[in-house]
Amino acid sequence: MKTCLTILLALWMVFIPSAQGQQSPATAPPPLMPMVTMSGLLRLVQTIPLPTEGYMDHIAVDVKGQRLFITGEANRSLVVVGLREGKVIHETKGLGGNPRKPFYLPETNEIWTDLGDNTVVAISGTTYEVTRTVELTGGRGAARRTPDNGAY
Repeated sequence: MKTCLTILLALWMVFIPSAQGQQSPATAPPPLMPMVTMSGLLRLVQTIPLPTEGYMDHIAVDVKGQRLFITGEANRSLVVVGLREGKVIHETKGLGGNPRKPFYLPETNEIWTDLGDNTVVAISGTTYEVTRTVELTGGRGAARRTPDNGAY
């Protein structure tokens, strides 16, 4: 009888752990689906060709006037896109430097942009002409990235 119980116990110890591996695993989260099959996310509605070359990754928006301001560093220009019209409505060329980081002020209807050479310019939101040029303190080339000031 003891031999039979010992064999039964040995078989139980061998087969029970492997049976636990046959149980269904805890429910895992569903795999991520591609964005195109999901609903409620952003989707491409329109493509607007821009009259510039190179990358254009600095953007400001005029929500009320439905305009998008894009600075083109390689072309040294400011491109204005009319979002209602779905097309480029103006391009201000010859800004000098490498314009980037545009900022729209709705109170004054001005677009301010950094030229990358320690100079900023104000551009009229009506005529799209440069109305002011401000050289920042320290002179050209003074901006350097440090842990203290975060300037670039």
